Amino acid sequence: MKSIKTKLLSIALLFALFSCEKVSDAISGDKLEGTWKVQSVIIKDSDGTETNFWALYLAFFPCVDNITYTFKDGTYSSNVPSGCVDDDGETLSLLSASGGTYSVTDGQVTLDVDGQALGGNITFSGNQAIVTTVDPDDLSSTLTITFVKS
Repeated sequence: MKSIKTKLLSIALLFALFSCEKVSDAISGDKLEGTWKVQSVIIKDSDGTETNFWALYLAFFPCVDNITYTFKDGTYSSNVPSGCVDDDGETLSLLSASGGTYSVTDGQVTLDVDGQALGGNITFSGNQAIVTTVDPDDLSSTLTITFVKS
């Protein structure tokens, strides 16, 4: 389970958080402001195989479905239900459980997660934010995280 948490943490950290607005449109942090929940985390291998990693994570830790992330004025906070921890007792938040900072510039999102700056492409569509990045565990794979605004 530890590797699952590490992969999900890396995914979200890379925010790798948001789909389908014209790339030429300026995307600002204002669109990210609000409270979000993870809807899916798709890992696409170099051979094109896709796996919804989030569905597997939910099967083992149903409490993660109740985690929310709130973004406002360049900072974010995580709301993790009490007792939502892995087998090692670590909090199951994709982002820092204590919060952090973020910025959105020209379709790129950067998050400070426990002192590490991580980033990815971000797009918005309706009530969804979609972040796409490279899988830190396999640089030939991509990660796509879809968030839904609460």
